[in-house]
Amino acid sequence: MHQILQKKIEKFYELKQAGQLLPEKEKALPVLTDLLDLLEKGHIRVAEPKQGVWQVNKWVKKGILLAFVLGDNRIYQDTPVTWFIDKDTVPLRKVGLEEGVRVVPPAAGLRRGSYAGPGCVFMSPAYANIGAYIDANTMVEGLAGSCCQVGQHCHLSAGTVIGGVLDPIEAGPVIIGDYVLLGENSGVTQGTRLGNLVTLASGVHISRATAVLDPVNKVAYTNKGTAALIETKNGSLKFFSVGELIQEKDDSYGPQIPAGALIIPGVAISSTGTLKQAPLITKYIQKPEERAYALEEALRQ
Repeated sequence: MHQILQKKIEKFYELKQAGQLLPEKEKALPVLTDLLDLLEKGHIRVAEPKQGVWQVNKWVKKGILLAFVLGDNRIYQDTPVTWFIDKDTVPLRKVGLEEGVRVVPPAAGLRRGSYAGPGCVFMSPAYANIGAYIDANTMVEGLAGSCCQVGQHCHLSAGTVIGGVLDPIEAGPVIIGDYVLLGENSGVTQGTRLGNLVTLASGVHISRATAVLDPVNKVAYTNKGTAALIETKNGSLKFFSVGELIQEKDDSYGPQIPAGALIIPGVAISSTGTLKQAPLITKYIQKPEERAYALEEALRQ
């Protein structure tokens, strides 16, 4: 559908890699504008599900990277006391009333090349970076990093961080399903994938190197795949460690968390025998209405 645009992007990216892009700047800028416009309309995405499998559109990431080479630093000033400096190719994007999106002052904003669906609310200091895709009716109160893909009816609470990824081209972005809740000061980075209805309690962070423990199913989710979970008891206390790999996955992105998982802070035993924090799945929910009670119950245990 966008094959002509893709070919142009690939051509200019090759010139960038060879250090020969700037002489072609005037020809490349309209191509970059077309790409950013399509991203903002949601017509193209950095990653998208195809037949149930998420695929990264590398050419879109290549196009985004062109923006930083083609741009020049400029001062953006709305009033005599409000200003910032950024590339002139990626300013804050304008959101029209017809889009049905609320961007609450004073500090919330969306960068050029990001998408927000109808009914989205960006509550200060929320920010969506270039390439981010935020689906309908999602509230963002923290950082939605570059190229992240966020589903519908999610709530990214105050202080949350969704990591961004542009380089290397092969790296997969953070992917978050529908009806996901990220509690205050939680974080999802380095290509971690959360299924629909996943809940992160306050303070839970998952990165590529994080093993998420699942005593419910006696497994752990890692960037390499699903591993066995080993339980050790010391009186009334339980400690967990990660055993052998049961099912491998592509390790170019972080752990993949099943739908409905409710995750709280936990403790695991490292390979050296020391204790370390590890996210812990306490139960699975089937619908959003179960979330509040299930989370409160899990944190009381």
